[in-house]
Amino acid sequence: MAVNDALSALLRPKPDLTQLEGEPADVLGATQPQSTPPAGLGALASYATEVALPATGT
Repeated sequence: MAVNDALSALLRPKPDLTQLEGEPADVLGATQPQSTPPAGLGALASYATEVALPATGT
């Protein structure tokens, strides 16, 4: 479940901040990220839970 929650959070679209025009400064400040994301988070494909393994021999 934690993997699913993380992937859904990463796939969430960015909010449309143009809808906040005319709002007070404290509301606009709440929409800004509180910290920068860590470098090297990786591609979404790196979170695959199933990978194909080579099948050789009989």
